[in-house]
Amino acid sequence: MSSRRSRLPRIVAGLLAVLVLGVTAVGAGVNLLLGHLQGNITAVNLGTSGSGQSAASGVNAQTGQNEPLNLLLIGSDTRAGAGNGGFGHANLITGARSDTTILLHISADRKTAIGVSIPRDTKMTLPLCTNSKGQTVGGQYTRINAAFDLGGAACTIKAVNKLTGLNVDHFLQVDFGGFKNIVDALGGVQVCLAVPVNDVKSGLHLSAGTHDITGKTALAFVRIRHGISDGSDTSRIRRQQAFLSSVIRKISSGGTLLNPAKFISVMDAATKSLTADTYLANISNLQALALSMKNIKPSDITFLTLPWLPNPDRATVHMDAVKAKPVLDAIANDTPWPPKPVNGQPVLTIDPTLVRVNVLNGTGVTGAARKAAAKLKAEGFRIGAVHNVPNGQTYATTTLQYDPKWDQSAATLTYAANATQQAVTGQGKTMNLIIGANFNGVRPVVISKAVAVAGDANVNNAGQSFCAK
Repeated sequence: MSSRRSRLPRIVAGLLAVLVLGVTAVGAGVNLLLGHLQGNITAVNLGTSGSGQSAASGVNAQTGQNEPLNLLLIGSDTRAGAGNGGFGHANLITGARSDTTILLHISADRKTAIGVSIPRDTKMTLPLCTNSKGQTVGGQYTRINAAFDLGGAACTIKAVNKLTGLNVDHFLQVDFGGFKNIVDALGGVQVCLAVPVNDVKSGLHLSAGTHDITGKTALAFVRIRHGISDGSDTSRIRRQQAFLSSVIRKISSGGTLLNPAKFISVMDAATKSLTADTYLANISNLQALALSMKNIKPSDITFLTLPWLPNPDRATVHMDAVKAKPVLDAIANDTPWPPKPVNGQPVLTIDPTLVRVNVLNGTGVTGAARKAAAKLKAEGFRIGAVHNVPNGQTYATTTLQYDPKWDQSAATLTYAANATQQAVTGQGKTMNLIIGANFNGVRPVVISKAVAVAGDANVNNAGQSFCAK
């Protein structure tokens, strides 16, 4: 794959989740608007594609009750068509790949949603598909995003079904131009950077702190890989999910939903950018789905990355079947994710045996760090250095210094030691636990089966905001 190829952000497909949620505000009695939006959407008939896609309405025909639904949100990196120029020459970067793939699970009770980002560089043996010329294609071991170039959305659906063991009910797709138009129609989206970024390749130049960004700047923000974090595609996903969460919070706010002109502008931009299966291309069906989801709040939407392991080439990954199983089982069984708290403790995903910690004495009492280290070791924590805090400084409160990259590991230790967190960028995987005067022992922890992915910062709640790195 060419190194010059710009990559469509996964967040683009996520914006379509906002579209689904946003249609909620279009009430009955605005038939003229619905008719206009209907004319915007491009429909693709997958009925004879062999994609495995169902024609599910999301409602049980016999009982009239809602059923769970799986939507595949696809972002195409095509350079062809209006609004898609400026991201690599169409004659150099031909075809189209699904550089954005998010499996959005909507619960039967319409109270929660789970968005699982599938890394574009996930390698798998692609299913056999039929292309636009009627030819059989696929079958090779390659990146999952190649399925779209081979056989369009139908082939991508088959690939996701094969990879996850789930069944996709419907799909929604958007491109570069659509992303820009939606963000501009919103009047920009607020983002936060923990560090300044000056990247020549993407053209992104932002200081540390909070910014309101629009079209092309927003596109650069969610595409950037160089000069930030570890430069990987998977680390970029977390920034993109934070961006999407900000979009959802904005479109769910009164400033958008209660502003008819702005809301219509957003919906017009979104639907003009939209390609869907024939069921969801019908605006009435899309509206009915959205209305059934009217009680879902941003805090009820969870985004995570499909658990992965690196391949030997260091450029691609493959699904970690062991760690992915609890997530995929939750979707298959339509149960909450993350799992609910156990015995009053928060949901903890990282086992103490995977947590490295230096123990520092900040009490001024001889032997306090050694005793605390022994208790932590008894609970399985991996103990490093044990010594006093430099300069004899004392702490009233037990404090955990940790690198935000390892926030889920920090959550386990924070709970066990009843500590106050102090984020320290660059701290590394080994944390510093400073024993304070309030330290009163180590609590045992119950680890959820929801084991986090590499980097262990894979879950993002749409109701929360944080500064990206």
